[in-house]
Amino acid sequence: MTLRDDLRSRPWLIAWILLVLPLAWWTVQLVAGGWVPHGDTAVAAVRVHDVFGAHTPLLGMPSTSGLAVEGVHAHHPGPLQFQLLAPLYALTGHAPWALVVGSFVLIATLLALALAAANAAGGRRGAIAVAVAQAVALPVVGAGLVTPWNPWVAMVAFTAAVASGWAILVGRGGWWPVFIVTVSVAAQSHLALAPASVVLGVVALVASVVLWRAGRLQMSRGTVILTAALGLVCWVAPLADVATRRPHNLELLLRVAGAGDGAPVLSVVVLAGAGALLWWLHRHGGGVASGRPSVVVPWVAIVTAVLLLSATRAGGGRAGYIAIGLPAVLILLTWPVVGWWSRSRHARAAAGVLVAVVALGLLLVPRPFERLIGADADRAAVVVERARQVARGIDGPVVIRSTGSTAWADIAPAVYAALLADGREVYFEPRVDGQREDDFRHPRHLDAPHRTLLVDSYADRPQPAPEGAVVERVELPERPDAPAPGGDRYVDLVLTPPR
Repeated sequence: MTLRDDLRSRPWLIAWILLVLPLAWWTVQLVAGGWVPHGDTAVAAVRVHDVFGAHTPLLGMPSTSGLAVEGVHAHHPGPLQFQLLAPLYALTGHAPWALVVGSFVLIATLLALALAAANAAGGRRGAIAVAVAQAVALPVVGAGLVTPWNPWVAMVAFTAAVASGWAILVGRGGWWPVFIVTVSVAAQSHLALAPASVVLGVVALVASVVLWRAGRLQMSRGTVILTAALGLVCWVAPLADVATRRPHNLELLLRVAGAGDGAPVLSVVVLAGAGALLWWLHRHGGGVASGRPSVVVPWVAIVTAVLLLSATRAGGGRAGYIAIGLPAVLILLTWPVVGWWSRSRHARAAAGVLVAVVALGLLLVPRPFERLIGADADRAAVVVERARQVARGIDGPVVIRSTGSTAWADIAPAVYAALLADGREVYFEPRVDGQREDDFRHPRHLDAPHRTLLVDSYADRPQPAPEGAVVERVELPERPDAPAPGGDRYVDLVLTPPR
């Protein structure tokens, strides 16, 4: 069967519809509720805006590496997420809803590829195993999955990469173009998954050579050329960064990787356990080049080992980000469980129970990420609306500054992302120390006359306003279930006289 035949196969389609339905509902909710980018998603919106400009991003989101390794301010490896969201965002005149709809389309596409690849590799059992593993994220993350926050894109892309790599390992070489794109999206979107993504690429390449030499890999010359071309397109921006900047981001990432506090004993245990499992599987005909559907076991075991090793080497609280690889790791559990279920006399009833459990989970399980996203967006939206009114009287550049926890974390980025989307010349300071790729918007580069808009959040006492400043006070919506950072209740928009 060809890749086109695999995509037309029906068994995975039902699972995809069941997974996408809640995503579609959350998309409608966010768009109808007037969601605006704020915090990290506002930073992402700025870089998506820049894709078709003179300062197109070569890297991903700024990371918090400077908090873990002093003086090292790395970015996530690449801008693929920005590039994939940019066309719709630009076509709609940089409307906020385009980021949500674009994220929904991106996540839904990645889920479709993951399920179709798993179906090609392991039949209906494979598709269900991947669907169940991915369904775990739905009740936990909720509506956050359709916002442009890089960990969620990386999470789903990583599962799609594992599934498409699985299809390659059973001899479906036509899945190589999908694998190279999905593993690139995963690696570029979040550096926590970059080491595992690189290892997956190397293992898939070596296993493909072994399978091809044994005559068990179906792969045309056109597929090879397409894969190489897509790989170049995916990585041309990060490669340009390596070629043109000093220090380049790869150098910074290597410094971050080597600076973790580490856990040598645990690392040795992980390596020994993974090596023993892979040796045992190979001795029993289940190695990564066996060509059998059960190759998913050593394949995902390698993924798990690399993620655990990354966690043991992470420092400064970064180990928690490894959890975004959990849906892919869960395939180690769901594959045998679904196999047992499919042989059961009550398979149909069990399927109904599974769907009911997921549905109840969506209704009953608390979704802290969704609650926080909703509260932050509500607070940002009212301030953004007022900031746009204040900015109507501004001619020329405007500098956005912030004081207060809520302003720094969420609302000031929401304001500068909104004003930039409106076509204004905006300058702002980064939320973390160190030079970022959007440093060209730092106020130190501004020599022309300009106005400064200070976004000041506070609980009960505002900062004194400069003489002659225009002050607009906004009372933030109360959300007892998700209070603002520092207990902030108000935001003052302070527009200073021209300078």
